[in-house]
Amino acid sequence: MLSLTWPFINAIFGTYLLTGSLGLAIILVTLAIRLLLMPLVMPSLRAATKMRELQPKLKKLQEKYGTDKQGLAQAQMDLYKTEKVNPLGGCLPQLLQIAVLIVFFSAFNTVTEFSQGKISKQEFNKSLAPQLKVDNGFKFNPYFLGNDLRQTPSKVFTGGKVDQMIIPLILLLGSGGLQYLTSKSMMGKVEPKKEGAEKKGEMDDMASAMRTQSLYIMPLMTVVIGWGFSLGILWYWFVNSVLMWGQQVVVDKWQKRA
Repeated sequence: MLSLTWPFINAIFGTYLLTGSLGLAIILVTLAIRLLLMPLVMPSLRAATKMRELQPKLKKLQEKYGTDKQGLAQAQMDLYKTEKVNPLGGCLPQLLQIAVLIVFFSAFNTVTEFSQGKISKQEFNKSLAPQLKVDNGFKFNPYFLGNDLRQTPSKVFTGGKVDQMIIPLILLLGSGGLQYLTSKSMMGKVEPKKEGAEKKGEMDDMASAMRTQSLYIMPLMTVVIGWGFSLGILWYWFVNSVLMWGQQVVVDKWQKRA
């Protein structure tokens, strides 16, 4: 894991040394990560947008082939080839986001464990580039906008200080809201169920219902899981969510103009 976290540890700590603020370091590193991943993410976002635009055509194919699953599968593959779209392409941004979050989480924990004295300076220096190694007189400042970024929202809210609850609340609700907006923008419009629909459409209705439920469940899960994350991780998640939603909006506009 150290080989994966090493660049993140150095990026976070190096930016912290330059800015003197752990919060700014997290924000700037998050921006850098999104820029580096953009060549991979943007084609996937375009694929997701294209898949959403194909929903009416896919719906017509389902109505045409009914219970003929083999014929439907072949017709769908032909449509994907004609439109030059990968049906799984839209999954990459979510997978990348989760993978990078795991590595970032490990790297941030290493930095905070050093700040708490759980890792010695000698041990921490092994994770740093030669230019960033710390001496015995080094002091770490984990605060940003009045909050200790090593704390979790659960600890902040049990602390009883109302002014310190504002930022965690914004990060939690903001991350959940942005998750909702991003998921909604990537979903196709759900057509209302027609009266007298045949049984062959029941599976489609169930799939549509599951997608609709996930639209609300995922933001809720973001808030619930974030309750136990440190504020530093929440800042990464929030800024990353803002950027991801912004990229999706830009891609949607480009697709409409094309």
